Amino acid sequence: MAASFLLLLTSVGLFLSAQAQDCSSPVGGDNMGLKGNDILLQSFPDGTKVTFACDVGYVTAGGSASITCTAGDWSSLRMTCKRKQCGAFEDVPNGNVDYSQGNEFGDKLTVTCKPGYNLVGNPNILCGNEGWMGRPPVCEVMYCHPPKTPTIGSFYPVKEEYEYREVIVFSCPDTFTLNGSKSLSCSESGVFSPAVPECVQIDCKEPVVEFGHWDSGSRGPYTYKATVTFKCDKGYRMTNSATIICGINELWEPALPKCEAVPADTTTTTKSPESTTKPTAVPADKTTTTKSPESTTKPTAAPDPNGGKRLYTGLGVAFAAIALVAIAGGLWRCGFLKRLMKKTGSGRGDACAVPTEEDEVALGKLDGAAGP
Repeated sequence: MAASFLLLLTSVGLFLSAQAQDCSSPVGGDNMGLKGNDILLQSFPDGTKVTFACDVGYVTAGGSASITCTAGDWSSLRMTCKRKQCGAFEDVPNGNVDYSQGNEFGDKLTVTCKPGYNLVGNPNILCGNEGWMGRPPVCEVMYCHPPKTPTIGSFYPVKEEYEYREVIVFSCPDTFTLNGSKSLSCSESGVFSPAVPECVQIDCKEPVVEFGHWDSGSRGPYTYKATVTFKCDKGYRMTNSATIICGINELWEPALPKCEAVPADTTTTTKSPESTTKPTAVPADKTTTTKSPESTTKPTAAPDPNGGKRLYTGLGVAFAAIALVAIAGGLWRCGFLKRLMKKTGSGRGDACAVPTEEDEVALGKLDGAAGP
């Protein structure tokens, strides 16, 4: 009986011992830790309740922050922590704020100034537990010192210093030309841009064009932008621009014109011979009286109905002329023979016969003996 009672007490002791087991130090979630003095303890009695808190720079995102030790085990921790947000940074006049890393705890922003402004201060600002850490930088306007005064010429306005984008204007005496930009401005780098111009005297050489001559424009001396127009001599033609201008580098622009000889015209015109063919006469009795429709083409001239008569008349006249010539020749021959008969006293039966060679010789001798 005593042994049974002892066994019962031992079992109850073991049960009570198991129920009252301590818990070791609990482990929280990311970016959190135990609050207060609990962080210093290594063992926690059964039934102990502890509380967690988010680390610096973090805030709770929800869930219970407390857990309880029960029979050597901690209950589940429901709380989570997230990074604090710093929000927007204050405005920087003439500057830009870059949030490329973000605006939460541990992030860094960068301030840059607009062109023509200098940054004064720290351009990098860190997001801390209490917000953005550090004073904002300042963007100050850029200044330029006045350029060196040119040997010839001047500029205005004249000041000790010029703000960004402020402009100065250069000028030259009457006999000089400005080589470069007339206006300069204070650039973002703190110097005037473009480069300072010069005052120069321009004198282009007398332009000479072979086989050409001056037509219009300036006469020497030729200063900047003097203009001359040339014309080619007779028999020559221009191959490029006839007008040239004196440039800033004392050269004519574009290049001097050129005159080249005009090739001789070798084209010949062949004249067709005139046609001698006469139009065929249309008989009068075959002429039709049918009227053709009107046309814009000029009609061909109709043959002359009297052409045939004129042709026959012409032929008759020709034959008559030939006959007269023959008669005249015959009469001359008859006269010749009669003279011969009279001189010689001979009598020929046919006084108008064709004279022989002997007759002509005899008549010649008679004429010579009688004298003129």
